[in-house]
Amino acid sequence: MYEKEYIRGSIKDRDGEILAQSEEAYGERIYPSDFAFSNVIGYWSKKYGTYGIEKTCNVALTHSASKRGEKRGADVTLTLDKKLQEKAYEQIKDYTGSVVVMDIKSGELLALASSPSFSLQNLEKDWKKINEKEGVFLSNAFQNPVAPGSVFKLVTSKGILENHLEKKKVEDNGSLKINGQTIKNYNGTAHGTLSFEEGFVKSSNVYFMEMALEMGGQELKEAAQSFLLGQEIALDFTTLRSVFDLENQEDNLVASTAFGQGNTLVTPLHMAMITQSIASGGEMKKPYLIKSIVNGKGKMLQEGKTETLTETMDASTASKIKKVMKKAGESYGLKKIGEEEWQIAAKTGTAQRGDGTNNAWMVTFAPAEDPQYVIVVNRLKTKEIGKTLAPVVEELYEYLANHD
Repeated sequence: MYEKEYIRGSIKDRDGEILAQSEEAYGERIYPSDFAFSNVIGYWSKKYGTYGIEKTCNVALTHSASKRGEKRGADVTLTLDKKLQEKAYEQIKDYTGSVVVMDIKSGELLALASSPSFSLQNLEKDWKKINEKEGVFLSNAFQNPVAPGSVFKLVTSKGILENHLEKKKVEDNGSLKINGQTIKNYNGTAHGTLSFEEGFVKSSNVYFMEMALEMGGQELKEAAQSFLLGQEIALDFTTLRSVFDLENQEDNLVASTAFGQGNTLVTPLHMAMITQSIASGGEMKKPYLIKSIVNGKGKMLQEGKTETLTETMDASTASKIKKVMKKAGESYGLKKIGEEEWQIAAKTGTAQRGDGTNNAWMVTFAPAEDPQYVIVVNRLKTKEIGKTLAPVVEELYEYLANHD
């Protein structure tokens, strides 16, 4: 009844740019920016119902108190930056993957781009064709947890530091034999004698396996739990899910989990939260997407706010991980950004999927000395490795530096 009487409210970006609007009650929904926002905004359709923010905020969008003579739903403003979202999508549209951009201090989500995507303008006409794409209605940014590979070493690093193992050296010969199973570094590279910093920067699997076995499975589990891995996290637009399971804490599984294989699955948004907590000295913010919901009379019905989810570590531990991430960013050759020459702190990951392809990851924050933004990028089912994502990260930080 309301849908047929009220003009559906608009969805806007953080600066008021229209992302979805209707011109008449029960009329066609107009989406000015196609593809880039499809997995976030979702759709409103007479035939197929609602999905995404159109579903989450359906009641408010459908009807609200309005000025005399009007019948309009409430308007929803998101934290997303339209131009940044479009830039992020352009970087991944030819791949299966995602980009997450988060404000470190507020928790606002500035971009949540995912590919494959679909056309909102031609949804009903192309419905059958759209549904032929695998995972098209599942955002790779926040709904599809996958193996993280070496970006998980951020979690293991916390365990190493809190168990005071960072001064112990490891002899890396390229592989480690555990209970008859040989587990190798990427490409079997031998790195020699490694300290914590060298093990992190060179991303030695052997180093992190040795350290995990030294601290034990229970300590690794507690490190993961401190970042809320394996728990459901209710946000204002979705519920984040991840997998972390050490089973009986056998050495083989503890070792492979230490570098992001094993029974560990995580979304880019969750990795952004982990990175954000490190960048902010151990305080994990609750990400939010809905900036405000305002009815037809201008009354605020809902307003996003900055909240702390949990304390993941003390400031001293966070400072040590930030330092090695800064060194790793330098080793990847990440360029300095903008007039202020922002330095990018980073960690890459290349998770082997078992079918000859990889999940390539890069998690970052910048500026390294005064962190303001987190950017996480991944590409799935690819022959690429994490380092190849550097140009994507650099271009997005260029935009942020120029619009800061």
